[in-house]
Amino acid sequence: MRQALEDDDTQVRRLGATALGKLEDLEDDHLELLLKALKDPEPEVQRAAIPGLKRFPMARTIDAIVPMLRSHDTGVRVAAAQSLEALGWRPTKEDDEIWYWAAKGQFNRLSAFGTMAIPILEVILDSGSYSQCVGALQVLGQIDDPDVVRPLVRGLRVPDSAVVVAAVDALGKVGGPQAIQHLTGMLHHHTAQVRLAAIEALGSLRAPGVGDLLKKLLSDEVWEVRKVAADTLGRLREVDSIEALSKTLSDKDADVREAAVGALARLGVRKVIGPLVSALKDSNSGVRRVASVALTRVDENWNTSPEGRAALEALRPALQDKDSDVRHFVGHLLASLGAAEPEPAAAEAEGPGLDMQDRRRKLAIALFLAILCDPDRDLRQAAAEALGQLGGSRAQAGLLRAVADRDPGVRRAAEVALRALHDKPGGRE
Repeated sequence: MRQALEDDDTQVRRLGATALGKLEDLEDDHLELLLKALKDPEPEVQRAAIPGLKRFPMARTIDAIVPMLRSHDTGVRVAAAQSLEALGWRPTKEDDEIWYWAAKGQFNRLSAFGTMAIPILEVILDSGSYSQCVGALQVLGQIDDPDVVRPLVRGLRVPDSAVVVAAVDALGKVGGPQAIQHLTGMLHHHTAQVRLAAIEALGSLRAPGVGDLLKKLLSDEVWEVRKVAADTLGRLREVDSIEALSKTLSDKDADVREAAVGALARLGVRKVIGPLVSALKDSNSGVRRVASVALTRVDENWNTSPEGRAALEALRPALQDKDSDVRHFVGHLLASLGAAEPEPAAAEAEGPGLDMQDRRRKLAIALFLAILCDPDRDLRQAAAEALGQLGGSRAQAGLLRAVADRDPGVRRAAEVALRALHDKPGGRE
């Protein structure tokens, strides 16, 4: 057995250490041979020797195994922790405890040790598995110390993009000029998931100048990147992004266009009314729905504002759009908002001297009447339900038409709404 442990071939030494730990008749020299194998230059021989030490008196083996928790080889650290646990050992020193929990993969315990945990986390980044590296990076992001930036930046350079994403997320939590500098570089990473994580991190940090960088990403080749870039620009509330977001309303992907509409709404200035009105003629019903709600958030009386009137006028060419759904929706919308010739009965119903509450109600009814003609059945059903709550003769007239809708769900919603209006005091005004 001694010859096997001294052989030049690593595999022979490994098999010798394994066999030695399984012998039924244990002798003192067996322990000495295993302790010698712990000092072998090859980690796989060390790993083979550690389990066999559990069979010897604890007093002689624990002192030899504990240092193995600090090995740069993951397998050696794990084998040491398992053997120490089987021997009933528990760490009494903070330094030993950090390495013990790390070897057991319980990274959530390490953040409590703060700066003391950084060395072991760096070792894990150098030698750990994918999941261990991700766990180590997450812990580093929870440590309030500028020294964590160095290992986190190393995490940005590994080939596994999932590990890079974890490093980006952690840097976003740490913050500071140095972290922002490295995160900015990740906006050009070849992997879309890394770019997405960098956008989220920089947006959360409100890094100086990030708005200009995000505008460039509105033309990224990946639709998800364009969408998150638009969302983040909205959260930053930088008014100078209106032009870039307005151009994004013509993006080929509906989810990106919808994100641009939402971002414009968050800016909350009247300059966005024009772009939002143009989104009302989008071919996608989700974009139209978000745009209609966004307009009322920006200005409840947007249609009577100078920006609203100008934008509605710009909608008129859409009456000749090749898409019949767009022509129908825009035509009904213009008529409902008074931008086209109203029906006499409707004009009389408006009446003179409306107060602010009435104007808001009239605007809401007009919007839902327009949506009642949308090709999306979910939108038509939601509009019918809303009109039942709002009431009034115009709402009732629209609901009477909706009772003949081609979709049974919309018809039922209209019937329920009409019954509610009939039972409501003043509902048949």
